[in-house]
Amino acid sequence: MQRLQFKYRTCFVTAVVCFFSATAQKNVFDTSYVKQFEKDNVLELYPGIYNSRFNFKAARNRLNDFRLVANSSAYLGAYLEYKWLAFNLSTAIPGTELDRNIRLRYTSLNLRFGGTQFMYRPFFNSYNGLLIPERKRGREFLPFKNIQITNAGADIYYYSNGKKFSYGASDFFSKQQVKSAGSFIVAVTPMWQKIRWVNPSRELITDSNTFSLLSSQPQWVSLTGRLGCTYNFVFEKGKWSVPPTVLLGVGGLHQIYSVQKKLQPVSDVQAWINAGYNGPHYYFYFTAWWDNLRTNLFVKDLEQVNTDVSVTFGYRFKSWRKKVLGIL
Repeated sequence: MQRLQFKYRTCFVTAVVCFFSATAQKNVFDTSYVKQFEKDNVLELYPGIYNSRFNFKAARNRLNDFRLVANSSAYLGAYLEYKWLAFNLSTAIPGTELDRNIRLRYTSLNLRFGGTQFMYRPFFNSYNGLLIPERKRGREFLPFKNIQITNAGADIYYYSNGKKFSYGASDFFSKQQVKSAGSFIVAVTPMWQKIRWVNPSRELITDSNTFSLLSSQPQWVSLTGRLGCTYNFVFEKGKWSVPPTVLLGVGGLHQIYSVQKKLQPVSDVQAWINAGYNGPHYYFYFTAWWDNLRTNLFVKDLEQVNTDVSVTFGYRFKSWRKKVLGIL
């Protein structure tokens, strides 16, 4: 997800420099399995809905669990990729937020680049204000405006079967997988995270352990390794495609400025699936994505769960004869 959210309204902006053609590895695909499209520029529209929640869990006493959720909403986005430059813009659909009466800020920036076997995705996410669900009142929430959860890092993916399998075809429909194929995946994610609570108050958090954790302004660095696999089931020589992907990972974290210096465990589970039509002139596909990252802090465990469901409609076109702005 590439998003930049402003106050009072959700608006996502991402500029992505695409080195796939310009500086990436040389194309070594087996053309009997993977084919390039003649039209390599695309324009996409994609409606979707996302959700993020943060569960602070006690190892032995589940009654003291504490949950925060983002003020999630449906969104509508547009993506343009022309030669080596791509631009992504999306905005929340008004009236679809979990709580329509509360305005909170969410900022997210992502880059994506790579070659036939490696993909790199640096990222930055910041939730400035969250919601506290009221269990006894269904979908009612209390605003938690003076808390900020921030993370920054990079996802590095390696695909073992770079000759017969294309992650560009399976994840972005930018190439055509004409024969079914799969690949093992090795992924590494170094990440920094921080929780900042301005003017801590026990009025919102009565559990002493959760209050102690959040009011200490914790921050930590972690390294997570993941192993997984993906397989692109294709039909009618690549016109139709269904590629599921699963990754399982473990790692360790170091809590900065903590009296205890030992490493704590981290675990992560990611899964996503695409399904759609991939033609030479236009394409469309459905995406469902889920991520569960569990961080064992000294006071409590933090479980972050992210989900995203979207439908993408894309149109391919050739480059113009004259350069745009003299560089494209």
